[in-house]
Amino acid sequence: MSLFFELLGWIGSFCFLLAYYMLIRGKWQANQPIYHWYNIAGSVLFVVNGAYYSAWAVLFINFVWGIIACYGLIKTAKNGRSTPLETEKSEYRKNHK
Repeated sequence: MSLFFELLGWIGSFCFLLAYYMLIRGKWQANQPIYHWYNIAGSVLFVVNGAYYSAWAVLFINFVWGIIACYGLIKTAKNGRSTPLETEKSEYRKNHK
């Protein structure tokens, strides 16, 4: 059973790292739902991992991280989402008037 919870922690790590990597590479933007979903998934997996191992600091920070990611997802949904291509087109139009 311990291996299962350890695996959840590793998958959560992968979710966080992928989201950050894609953001830094410019493939995703902070106003895209996929970015928030990966952060939510990572935080949920770490909360479960932290609860199993009684790692309360891990549980706390990831719970808060998940709340922030949920807020970002809601904000993105309310404001409408933009894709990297839409953003590039918008920036191109702005710079080439």
